[in-house]
Amino acid sequence: MSKIVMSGYYGFANAGDEAMLTAIIKLLRSKEKDVELTVISGNPHETSKKHHVNSIHRFAFLDIISAIKDCDLLLSGGGSLLQDVTSKRSLLYYLFIIFLGTFFNTKVMLFAQGIGPIHSVFMRKLTKYICSKADLITVRDKDSLYEIKRIGIPASKVELTADAVLTLPREGKGAGENILRRAGIPTDKMLIAIAIRNWKEDDAYLLELAKAADVLAGAQNAHIVLVPLQYPVDVDACERVADYMADKSVATVLNCNCNTEEYLSLMSNFDLLIGMRLHALIFAAVMGVPFVAVSYDPKIDGFVKDVEGVSAGKISSLEAKDIIFAAHKAMAAKPHDCLEKQRELSRSNATKAFSLLNK
Repeated sequence: MSKIVMSGYYGFANAGDEAMLTAIIKLLRSKEKDVELTVISGNPHETSKKHHVNSIHRFAFLDIISAIKDCDLLLSGGGSLLQDVTSKRSLLYYLFIIFLGTFFNTKVMLFAQGIGPIHSVFMRKLTKYICSKADLITVRDKDSLYEIKRIGIPASKVELTADAVLTLPREGKGAGENILRRAGIPTDKMLIAIAIRNWKEDDAYLLELAKAADVLAGAQNAHIVLVPLQYPVDVDACERVADYMADKSVATVLNCNCNTEEYLSLMSNFDLLIGMRLHALIFAAVMGVPFVAVSYDPKIDGFVKDVEGVSAGKISSLEAKDIIFAAHKAMAAKPHDCLEKQRELSRSNATKAFSLLNK
């Protein structure tokens, strides 16, 4: 039985990261049914209960050291763990976990990571030093591939794959319909979802989203559903957009926490998604729902490019007219076959992980 330790931003009620964890566990168990998994989490009890894995707290360093010494493979990721935009402390934490794996001669794989941006010269050098000792690095988009090579990590250790969440199976509409009905949202109308987050202190982008939502709701006779992907952190931004709208009767904030399967089911009930959070866009792509990206981070641009999606532009220069134009473009677009290629690349991550174990 293989023993694998997983490190990531798990246990913080972020729908994207929890979906990644769900997808990675499914991928690993599809390769080895009885694989022993230990997840480093911010909420070990909840993670263990939900996924039927061993789990240890992210700051229980003695337990982490013991688990890494005893395992066959350390997986770091997925997600955007190696960046210093959130904070240098976060980057140092994930680099330290990778360092522990290399220090104890455990096999180490960076699993479908989104890399960068790393602005600090010192942090770039430290990232190069530690990650060059990993056995394999798979990245989820071309921009990350470029960034990690620019940092100076040997190209022989790096492979381009795709985000693990793309491998999740589609869900039916039933669970999502029930959630919408409980929230008093009409399911017999066109539904446009908006999934956003707080960004800095400026509400200009929220005002533009509200203007666009008013126009789209009126033109399409649609209801606007504001979806917090990280609950309850995103609720405030969702409520502010609803408050800024001229017609508040056509908008509802979905004030509830959902699991991965429920978010996917919800997505299948929408006719369009306008999203800032990467995994809102990925949920839409998995469910075959047209989406419009609002970019606040290079990872959004990277995903949109890889799946030939539609973007309304960057958050710093966002205008309602660009959102409206992009919405019509997305709804009129024909499906691309590139998504299935991305799914195949994503599935290959697990194959590569077990290849390391078998060496």
